[in-house]
Amino acid sequence: MFFYLKGIVTVIFIVGSFWTGAFLTFIDDIRMPALPAAAKAGGIVILTGTPARLTAGFELLNEGAGERLLVSGVNSKVTRETLRHAVGQTSEQMNCCVDLGRIARNTEGNAFETMLWARAHDFKSLLIVTSAYHMPRSLVELKRQMPDIKLIAYPVANDTLEPESWWQKPHSLVTVAGEFNKYVFSLVRARLEQPKVSDPS
Repeated sequence: MFFYLKGIVTVIFIVGSFWTGAFLTFIDDIRMPALPAAAKAGGIVILTGTPARLTAGFELLNEGAGERLLVSGVNSKVTRETLRHAVGQTSEQMNCCVDLGRIARNTEGNAFETMLWARAHDFKSLLIVTSAYHMPRSLVELKRQMPDIKLIAYPVANDTLEPESWWQKPHSLVTVAGEFNKYVFSLVRARLEQPKVSDPS
């Protein structure tokens, strides 16, 4: 019995050590997100969640970084006019170049909604705008739906994670740890779904 319990404790310790190491690497990667040197793509996609994402995405559109913009996961109660006022855009800009996606309820839904939009407009490349801590999982889910489309990450400075004190704030810790766990799950699922390549020999 003693050796059985000792084995369980050892396994827990090893798994915990791997998780902690990977989590700290994840934190380090998202703490100082690097923006693309030349942000340019066929379309721009904002995954809704925070005002900072909207601001960054519409700035890219106004700078000509993409032909059209999709705001994915818009609440059914939010009208185009409400959003227009919130982001300070003209009616002309909203009418010509902005689409509101209302299908998505989560990150997987964002990926599916984005895939439908990209196909409808025949985009071969997309700028993805979301929070830095949300970007890794978003790219995994988007790539699952659109393996042939070039995805360019445009991470917004962390609006939940505070680089120097995230571990002192329970809400930030829970948010980021939860996101990391979801990211790992997405990675594993994507890996399992990869088609097996048969040996030509």
